[in-house]
This record gives sequence, structure tokens and C-alpha cells, in this order.
Amino acid sequence: MGGLNPHSGRLNVFLSHRYNSPAENQYFWQLLTSVEGVSFRVDEALSFTSPVRLERMVRDADGFVGIYPLPGGPREAHSLSSLRHASRYFRLELGMAVRARKNAVVFHDQRLIPALRAPLDVRLVAYDAQELDAGAHSSLPARVRHAYQGFLDDVHAALPSDARPTYQSRSTGLIVSPQNQASVTSALSEMLHEYAWEPMVLPWPPRLNLDLITWLRKCDWAVIDLDDPASRLVAAFTHGQFVPTLALTSTADGQASLDHLDVPDEKTLYGDVETGHRKAVVRWSDPEHLLGSVESHLKVIGEQPRYIGDTDQAVDYFGSAAKRSERVFLSYAAEDGETAAEFSRLLNARFQDVFDYRSHGTIKVGEQWMDTLLTGLARSAIGVLLLSKSYVASKYCMLEARELYRAAVEGRAALVPVCLERMELPDFLQGTQYRALYHQSPQAIVEELRLQTQ
Repeated sequence: MGGLNPHSGRLNVFLSHRYNSPAENQYFWQLLTSVEGVSFRVDEALSFTSPVRLERMVRDADGFVGIYPLPGGPREAHSLSSLRHASRYFRLELGMAVRARKNAVVFHDQRLIPALRAPLDVRLVAYDAQELDAGAHSSLPARVRHAYQGFLDDVHAALPSDARPTYQSRSTGLIVSPQNQASVTSALSEMLHEYAWEPMVLPWPPRLNLDLITWLRKCDWAVIDLDDPASRLVAAFTHGQFVPTLALTSTADGQASLDHLDVPDEKTLYGDVETGHRKAVVRWSDPEHLLGSVESHLKVIGEQPRYIGDTDQAVDYFGSAAKRSERVFLSYAAEDGETAAEFSRLLNARFQDVFDYRSHGTIKVGEQWMDTLLTGLARSAIGVLLLSKSYVASKYCMLEARELYRAAVEGRAALVPVCLERMELPDFLQGTQYRALYHQSPQAIVEELRLQTQ
């Protein structure tokens, strides 16, 4: 994904953008490609946000381009909290580019200035959203082309003649504290092997010396257990040195809340962006719980990014991305199929990927349906539970509900219980906010969900 192609001279660039702004994305795409054609790669975020996956994409790119519009009208006022919320993914990805010391250019709505900070070597181009419709009467196209040309000049100048990476592809470093080595090191190594990664168990106690630095630079990414102060220091080092890292920490029940963090210094280590690193820490209570969570991350890390190489691909992508990109798992009992069909129709109109076990082609002929269900669960970022007495009576429905609940607790998915009738919630869902079909229409529930995931 990274490096200059010696035959075509075409750059590979990471594109950070707002999915639900196809017109703005297309506007800037046309301006940028009129200067020089490059290949863009984007993270479609089809399941939960994986910092390891994003960091590997940013690391392997030649440069970073951000297109940061705001939702709503071009003259609408925004509070600082709403600006920070709207820019949370932008700030996460831009922070990665800064730590990776990538050349970067960012085109952003000028109303984001209070919420968007970057070092002086990042080219920030603020624009008035009203300029997008001003045509020849706006200076924006000239400013965009000028900044982008400067960015391209910097990228070309920075590329070495031999652009081989310093890391060894498919190697994953493991740093596990003594109290956890016996229970998890072997199991994690086996799971990494299963997903075609080569585990490299690094010595304990860790020392930030030349040997450890050399080992880490041979790794594509690392897994670090945060349960010991020494390993937390190494995690801080890998974060600063931009070694993609999956962090682990054990908890009493595996249900640590982001509001009551168990690991000291997490906010110092990973910052206060509302999504990303802290939310992706794997909090586990037993080895089986740990392996299930890590496996979900491995599946996301292995997903290939979307490639945009020409105008047709750009038009197709930006148009399809106007739908929410998160995968949705629709869980319901067969007895509620008629209501589920309405929810499925509404979800498919607003999201790109909806798992509905009764939809044609979801479970293919010859596939093990339980394996397909579990894979769909693991790769989904939103779980919609259509709760009824029939649902609670079904052991398969309750399996889905528990798996989605666990993903929500671990920060890998959003859980949306919908009561189809007045009923008592299952024990593990007690205290979970739910929607009620007897208070809201399916259209209102799905639209509320779409807006909350933007």
C-alpha cells in the first residue's frame, strides 16, 4: 500500500474524509486530481474502528490528505462540543499522520478552527462552505491546487530511492507481563498463526535499548499487555514511535467502563479523542474472553482498504459512502419476521451493509449457518435487537444478544435494543437504554440511529 511505484511514479495517499458528504468529497477530488493523479486508499470502517488497522494504513501511505466538511447548512453555528464531536475521527486520523511524520494537507471548514489543532508542518487550508457553490467567483480552487501542489512536492522530495519498509511484514511483537504470560502468551501466538501473522515474543522485563528498538522495528505491529508499569512504558514508546499497537488489560469482569478506567495513565497515553485507542483497548476477564476479543480485532485488521484510482471509482465510492458505512447486525426471532422485514428495508436504505439472516444471499448454499452468524456478529459495528417474548425464548436469539452485548461492553459495537412489546428485559440488558416500538415508529428509530452514528 505504501511507496512510490517505480514504473508509474504514482503516489499512494491515505484519504481521511467524512463519509456522508459526497458532494464535498467529489468537489475536492476533482480539484486534486486536476493537479496530479494519485491513488487514494480509504478506511470504510465497515465494522468497529481499529487503530491498528488505521495506523498500518497511514504508515504504508506516501502522504495524508484530509477533507473535513461539517454537516448541516453552510452558515449554521456550532458549539465547541459539537465541533469536537463532528471532528473526532478526523482528529484521530490526523493525529496518526502527525505521529507518523507524514506529509499532510487538510482542507477543512473554517468553523472547525477552534477544534482542530496541528503542527506547523501540516498544511491546513480553511474554507468557507459557501465557496463550494461560488464557481469562478471563488478563490478556493486556486488555493486548493496551490496547497496540494506544495504537498506533492514535499512527498516526492521525502521519498527515498529505495522505499523498503524497516519492519518485517507479517511479524507481530508480543509483550506480556509475568502475571499473564502463562495464561495468554501461547494462546495468543496460536491465534496469530491462525490469521497468518508470525508472533515474536519479546523478552521480559522490557528495556528501551537498541535490542528492543530493533525488534520492534522488525514487527508489522505489536500486542502489549498494560497490566504492568514496565509494559505501559513500552506502550508509550510504541505509540510515540508509531508502531501500531493493540493494548490489552485484564479486569475483574471484563466490563470496564470508559468512564471508570482500570489502567492508570490511559488518557495520558492515548489522549482524549472520543473514539480510537482508549475505546479499542481489549479488556478481558479470562483467556477465552481475551481470545474472542482479539480475534475480532484480527478480522478487522486483515480487511483490505478501499482503493480509489480513477474518477469512475471515486464517483462510485463517494456516492455509496453517503450511506452509513458501519455494518449492522439485525437480530430477531422468526415469529417477528414481518416487523423485521420493515426494519431491514429501512436499515438497508441508510446503511451499506446489513446482516439479515433471511435476506437472499446472506447465508450461501453449503455454508455452516452458525459460523456465518458468528462471523456476522464479530464484524458488525451496530447490533439492532428486536426484542419480544419469542426472542427471549429463543436460545439462538439470546446467543446473538449476548455476543452483541459483549461487543458493546468492549467498545466494538453500538447496541440498539428495540422492544416490540411491553416486556421485561433479559438480566444482562437491565439498565441498557432501549427503544420501544409502541412509542416510536420503525422509521423514527432507524433515522435516530443513523444520525447518532454520523
